Amino acid sequence: MKILSIPIFLASSFALAQEKQNSESVAELEALSIESSPLGTKTTDVTQAWSVLSGDDLEKAKGATIAETLSATPGVSQTHFGPTANRPIIRGMDKFRVRVLQNGTDSFDVSAQSEDHAVPIDPLMVDRIEVLRGSSALLHGGSAIGGVVNVIDRSIPTSPYDSPGASLRSSYTSANEGLSYGAIAFGSSDKLNYQLNVSKRDYNDYEAPSFKTENHHTGEEKGPFTKVENSHSDSSILGFGASYMLDSGFVGFSLSSYENDYGVPGEHAESDTLIEMESDRFEFRTEINVSDSDWLTGIDLNIGYGDYSHSESGWEDHNGTAEWHTHSTYLREGIEGKIAFKHEIGNLRGVFGIHGLFDEFKIVGEESIFGGLSRTWSDFPDLNTSGATSSSDPQNPSIKGEESSRISLFLVEEYDLSNDTTLNGGIRWDSASKEYESTIADRDDTTFSANAGVSHDLSELWNISGNVNYSERTPDSAELYSDGAHHATEAYEIGNPNLENETAVGVEIIVRKTVGKVTGQFSAFHTKYNDYILLEHTGNERGTDGNLAHEKFADEFDAGVEGLEEKAYGAVDAEFQGIELEIDWLAMENAGWDLLLSFYGDTLRGKNKTEGGNLPRIPASRLGLGFEVMQEKLDFGVKLTRSLKQDNLGDDEEVTPAYSVLDAFATYDVHFGDSVGELFVKGSNLTDELAYNHASVLKQFSPLPGRSVEIGLKFDF
Repeated sequence: MKILSIPIFLASSFALAQEKQNSESVAELEALSIESSPLGTKTTDVTQAWSVLSGDDLEKAKGATIAETLSATPGVSQTHFGPTANRPIIRGMDKFRVRVLQNGTDSFDVSAQSEDHAVPIDPLMVDRIEVLRGSSALLHGGSAIGGVVNVIDRSIPTSPYDSPGASLRSSYTSANEGLSYGAIAFGSSDKLNYQLNVSKRDYNDYEAPSFKTENHHTGEEKGPFTKVENSHSDSSILGFGASYMLDSGFVGFSLSSYENDYGVPGEHAESDTLIEMESDRFEFRTEINVSDSDWLTGIDLNIGYGDYSHSESGWEDHNGTAEWHTHSTYLREGIEGKIAFKHEIGNLRGVFGIHGLFDEFKIVGEESIFGGLSRTWSDFPDLNTSGATSSSDPQNPSIKGEESSRISLFLVEEYDLSNDTTLNGGIRWDSASKEYESTIADRDDTTFSANAGVSHDLSELWNISGNVNYSERTPDSAELYSDGAHHATEAYEIGNPNLENETAVGVEIIVRKTVGKVTGQFSAFHTKYNDYILLEHTGNERGTDGNLAHEKFADEFDAGVEGLEEKAYGAVDAEFQGIELEIDWLAMENAGWDLLLSFYGDTLRGKNKTEGGNLPRIPASRLGLGFEVMQEKLDFGVKLTRSLKQDNLGDDEEVTPAYSVLDAFATYDVHFGDSVGELFVKGSNLTDELAYNHASVLKQFSPLPGRSVEIGLKFDF
């Protein structure tokens, strides 16, 4: 039931389960390592806020998407553009400020481009998820200025298997009549290790408590509805991986293919709008330990390649006849590589590396955010729209494609000042270039990032750490040159080619208790941005053909042309402040069962310092309380999450009411010979409360799911 940011808290609590009241000192279990860190830093020593979800905690948290799986982690929310197009939000940041990685390299998708684009990763068979916040994302570049989610699936075996085996997962969810099932088979032959994995997920439109919607053009209220139309999905994954064990490491590769056909909810559900996604992926990885050098201790090489496409289609009326029409196709092909050289000299250890990311991106079809369509009325011969002309040039030219490259150098160091105190720091330099298939000039940019931190053990039980960081991010092409209709946000978006690099200066303090019956973590952070890029309403309305409405023509558009609110990218000074807290208490220890209580909470403010007021789409504050009863074979628990009212509103936002969600779970261990399995049941939103996610641009059309029960089986052979 309970989701912990750092599993060492739970491990430490179990280590104390045999401790008698007022007993002597208890030895601490070995802390887990952060795999996303090139130094393999222990979770007890990091000076930044990390979250790790693995083991039983991950199994209990798994949802249909990575964002849903992480949604109860302090500091992490979800965009929730329906159940499929759902991306993580880290401390109020998403899109171009959060990178989603798979085994340390890019997911090679276009989910940052638009809220209706899904991440091509299914959490069903993943082994571990790590969340990097703030300065901890330094090594992943400016596009990770808000954070990183690294999904680890063990597609490349990093250690030999003891014996051949397999793992099975399957479940059924009532709210959407969803079926999911997957399997991994693995084995070894001498030094060769291999695995084959397959998974499938299929669900229908999901049920929600009774809700109403409002047409953004006419203000007409519709409903009530008890189902979110066009929220279905059908996805599958097939993958293979192998590795060869060396005397001093390993070398391996993996191949995978992902397909997902899913509906887009909202006003375009009436057209049965469908996104058909395909993503092929190749990874190569090697880790070599060096033992005959005075300073070099290891070399890591990680390469990922992705070939991604998705088409957006729906029914359209052509001369009174409904025809299926493909509006646009997104294409992305890229390769990312990173080589890291680990070194150690006395109490100083670190890593120096080179990182490269090379991309090709295109949008093919009649609908593109890079259409270069914007026009303004220039002649008014009469009061009939058919007599008006629009002859001015668009604010941004049309872009057919983009080729980009980024070369980076990074250095991270740790130094043991004493047995109780560790210092660390890092720097990163990026050189980025973009070449456009357009009349606009190509761009070359450089960015620099740095951080420094200290970790100090106050005692055997308590640790305090802190860090300061500086980061830069170059504007994305969509922020610079958008000029077209964006139906996901029901807006006509216009970029600003004069945007400067976004810069952030932040400070963070973390207090941890990692041993004892009560364990937990408290973190507080403050980040100040200069030239923070955001999208705001202009007060104008523009047609999908690019023409601007004018009061002389009663804001009307030609027949068949949809009017959209105009939004423009700009830059402001901004501040983010937040607190995250999680506590676990091993409250009772009895013969045959233990009681574990848990609490978590987070709160965040995002302020627009230039214009005054608040930044848009800031997740609401949350409080969570739960318990878990742990027995030899049967575990069960309950969690209550309270999301507070969000009335700190940004541009053109409405208040999101508070809500409470009650969840429960139970698991029962089963054994067949040497095989170990688990039957589980999970209940979500058991009180069937209507709940809206303030951070979702599709909030009114896509509330959170209603009461649902999931039953399933996982088995390891």
